[in-house]
Amino acid sequence: MSADYDRARLKDPKFIEQVLEARRTPIGVKILAGPRLFDQECALERLRIREQFPEFTDEQVKEELGRRLAARRQIDEAGIYRNVGMLDE
Repeated sequence: MSADYDRARLKDPKFIEQVLEARRTPIGVKILAGPRLFDQECALERLRIREQFPEFTDEQVKEELGRRLAARRQIDEAGIYRNVGMLDE
């Protein structure tokens, strides 16, 4: 994003209110937001899988969700880790 875009957002009252609201949110709520949002996204993805494959059983939907999550994880983590070999004990 450009610096002009960043400056414009800092003048946007709606953006400022979102920032202030986030600052007022208790830490416990913030910590639980990640898992809650993940669960919501998984539920939506299960619906997408059922729409794409209406003949799938519950177990097949679960397997497909796992496959998609693993694929996404592989994409997200590409280049982050590297094999350094066995550690000396």
